[in-house]
Amino acid sequence: MARRVAVTGGCGWIGGWIVRDLVAHGWTVTVIDRDRPVPHATPRGLMPAVPGVRYRIGNHENLGDLVEVFAGCEAAIHLAAIASPGTFPDTTVFTTNVVGNFNACEAAAVLGLKSLAMASSINTLGQGYRTHLHLPDFVPVDETHANRPQDPYGLSKLLGELTAEQIHRRTAGKLRVTSIRPSYVARPWDYPNLEAQFRANPLSGDRALFSYTDPRDLATLFRLAIESENPEAACTELYAVQDDSWGIEPTRDLIARAYPGTENIPGMATIGATQSGITNARAKRLLGWTAARSWRNPADHMADPSKG
Repeated sequence: MARRVAVTGGCGWIGGWIVRDLVAHGWTVTVIDRDRPVPHATPRGLMPAVPGVRYRIGNHENLGDLVEVFAGCEAAIHLAAIASPGTFPDTTVFTTNVVGNFNACEAAAVLGLKSLAMASSINTLGQGYRTHLHLPDFVPVDETHANRPQDPYGLSKLLGELTAEQIHRRTAGKLRVTSIRPSYVARPWDYPNLEAQFRANPLSGDRALFSYTDPRDLATLFRLAIESENPEAACTELYAVQDDSWGIEPTRDLIARAYPGTENIPGMATIGATQSGITNARAKRLLGWTAARSWRNPADHMADPSKG
C-alpha cells in the first residue's frame, strides 16, 4: 500500500524540492497551500507542479482545512509560514506562524498520524534578524546552544518547536515530531558565482554563522524525518546545514571578524578552515543523513530551471 503524506506550503520554494523527493521515493503526496503550483519554474526558484501530486487550496490557520487534508495520511510535513519578518506587520508574522504550527500539530494528533516534520529555522538562535549583536557561546553551534530570538519570526519558530514537544508528550510519544532548522537555502545555479561574491563581501554569511543549506539535501532530511523509527529521534530538533562554510576565508577568521570578542570561545581554536559555524552532527547521527552537496563542487551545480 502506498504511503500517504500531506505537505503544507508545498508550492513554495522549499516545498517544491521536498514534494519531488517524496514522490521519487514512493510517497503519495497531497499539498495544501494558499496558492496553486506554478506552471513552470520561475526566476525566484519556484518549481512547477509535480505529476501525480494532489494540490488543494487551503489555509494553515484554519484547523479544519488541515484535518481534512491530513485525513488518511500516516505523516505530514508542515512548511507553510511567513518566511521572514519585515514584509508583514510583526503581529501578522507571529500570529500566522504560531497558529499554523499549533494547527499542524493538533491535526496530526487528532487523526493519529505517525510522524510530523516541521520547518523551524536557524533563526531560533537570534542571529539572523537581530536588532543588536550578540555572540555565540561556542562553535560550531549545535542543538544544545541557547536560543535567543530578537524578532517575531525567530520567536514563532521557537514556539513551534515547543508546540511540537507538547504534542509529542500529549500523545504519549505516539506522534513522532521533528523540528528541522534550515539555514540559508541556497540556489544551486548560483554556486558558480559564489567565490567572486565572497571576495567582494567576505562576511555575507555572518548572520547564519557562515552556514547554508542545499535544497536537495534538505528535501532528503525531511523525508528521513518522517520515515525514521529511531527512538532517539522521536522528538528532536535538527540543524539542516551543509558540512562546509558559506565563505572562502577560514571560518574562525570570518567568525572573529563578524563577532568581535569570540576569539577565545570554545571551539574557535579547532574549527575546520572551511567548516560551517553550525554543525549537522545530530541529523547525521539520528537519521543517517548526509549533507552530500557543496557549492565548492562543480558536480553539484545546476542550471537555472527558469531558463530551460
